[in-house]
Amino acid sequence: MRRSFNAAMIGVGLGLALVTGGMASAQDAVKAGVAPSAAGSALSDSLSTETAALAPGPFQDSRGTKTPGGPTTPSPLSQKDADIYAKVFALQAQGDWRAADKLIADLDDRLLMGHVRYQRLMHPTAYRATYKELKAWMAQYADHPDADKIYHLALRRRPSNWRYPIQPQNPVPDDFTLTDEGKRKSPAGKTTFRPRRSAEVRKVMRRIRYWVQRGSVTKSLEYLSEPRNRQIFDAVSYGESLGVIARGYFRYHKDADAIDVTREAIKRAGDKASNAAWWGGLAAFRAGDHKTAAKFFTILADSPMADVDDKAAGAFWASRSYLIGGEPDKVTQMLIKAAEEPRSFYGLLSIRALGLEPNFDWSLPVLGPEHADILRRIPAAKRAMALVQVGETTRAESELRRFAHVLPTQVAQVLVAMADRAGLADLAYRLGASLERNQGMRLDAAMYPVPGFAPDDGLTIDRAMLYAFIRRESRFRANAKSPAGARGLMQVMPATAGFVAGRPFNGNLRDDLLDPGLNLQIGQKYIKMLMDDPKAGENLFYTVAAYNGGPGNLQKWRAKVDYADDPLLFIESLPSRETRNYVENVLADMWIYRHRFGQTTPTLDSLLAGDWPVYAALDGDANAIRTAQSNSAQ
Repeated sequence: MRRSFNAAMIGVGLGLALVTGGMASAQDAVKAGVAPSAAGSALSDSLSTETAALAPGPFQDSRGTKTPGGPTTPSPLSQKDADIYAKVFALQAQGDWRAADKLIADLDDRLLMGHVRYQRLMHPTAYRATYKELKAWMAQYADHPDADKIYHLALRRRPSNWRYPIQPQNPVPDDFTLTDEGKRKSPAGKTTFRPRRSAEVRKVMRRIRYWVQRGSVTKSLEYLSEPRNRQIFDAVSYGESLGVIARGYFRYHKDADAIDVTREAIKRAGDKASNAAWWGGLAAFRAGDHKTAAKFFTILADSPMADVDDKAAGAFWASRSYLIGGEPDKVTQMLIKAAEEPRSFYGLLSIRALGLEPNFDWSLPVLGPEHADILRRIPAAKRAMALVQVGETTRAESELRRFAHVLPTQVAQVLVAMADRAGLADLAYRLGASLERNQGMRLDAAMYPVPGFAPDDGLTIDRAMLYAFIRRESRFRANAKSPAGARGLMQVMPATAGFVAGRPFNGNLRDDLLDPGLNLQIGQKYIKMLMDDPKAGENLFYTVAAYNGGPGNLQKWRAKVDYADDPLLFIESLPSRETRNYVENVLADMWIYRHRFGQTTPTLDSLLAGDWPVYAALDGDANAIRTAQSNSAQ
């Protein structure tokens, strides 16, 4: 049944005209939600756009060399000074102050001396800064990134009879205060409804979650059903608690009970019983009651309580249920609804099932001379361009990310283009998220950036897959640290890194994992180890779930979960919500990066055909793709 259903889903895309009376209407409906409408129309008339898509091939140079289809990043420094600064940063990293000072004496442009002095004053082992040096640095460079670190160190080392240092300064010039165009807009009101709850209600709900988590699902239902508890609950909160119980019954394979509880939740809370509708729908689908499943999933798809990704999931599963349940006339309607969320897992599946392509827009503003002039008027931006020119991209990001979110839209767009040119993925992502959140402007190239770094030993897996992991693990922040101790772009745990690399990363060595090239080398090798496990067979659902939840947990889930040989049901049946969401998000991000690189999406097609998503390398000779750092060193 699984295979015949999914084959029929592809048939929906190939023969949609027979089902709906015409492909054009479906395309129009989907594109209304799929197209990144603000990406082009909201751009200022003074900004032209260019295609930023990169075909599979070598990385762009992190020093800001010309990228395909675009001009070079502006270069404030002469080539002579750029070469000197690059050598100075390298010498100072080794603590060779004498050789560095000889080169510094030959500089014509002192633009980056604040960064040079900071590197020396804050060197972890080879230099101890005096208060006089720290105070002098603050007097000249208080608008630099990490000025707060120098300031607080200066306060600790200040002799009692010395004056206080200057405090850190705002990096944005006065003439770049926000215009009406650049002021933060209030986010659009949420469509979800959240009731007020008393402390007593919250206490009961916490107890229900506690018991369900420990397997006492029926005890939770009996407790919730007690007259004194029923009286204190409003309809929505009662329905939400029943949703927790429905989840418990589904998890412990009591599908009939989950369906009954869901019916009660819908009776009490109507279309606001979104959580119960999801779990009851999955239980009914697994039990073969597809008409009931379709009803529940449709309620979720239309619920004001559900977020957009959950609505897309409900709509896609409703389409599955309607098709198997013998109501094909309702399939396309649900797929179109799910396709309105083109960045989501189920939205992308629905777009493909409809026979369409996601309408991502990979264009960005062209960084022309007039826009370089805008950036040069901001000292921090000018320094950032110079840092990109000398290969210090991490320092460049630290300059720009402090103020990018408060700039007028036009200037922020220019910074996005600059970040994309230079491979500053962290900055591009932050800017893109800020523009989307505050201005309603969607720049796909910023939200799915192409970074200028790669594993030290070159790529052994496709970039689309690697970037998808990075995007979910760290949002491209090389210095990311989790409370649990994970570090870097791939959020590698020191113990895991030690196992993979064959050397310890404990104590002070943990921060070695903040090096992008090393972190990616270890993270990539770990992914390869997971894929090479014969029990996984390069199944991406297994690989991604194991990366997030651990190989041991994956084996337990595979043994215990009842998923009726349905790959999608397997994912939704995992007991860890974090892992469920993680797998779907990584796969969706990988598909979107495939689109940016002009590649096919075989794993997406496999899922629609009822098969497991098995990894397929599409980058060609991945080992030939080296790091930008290695290229520049040669």
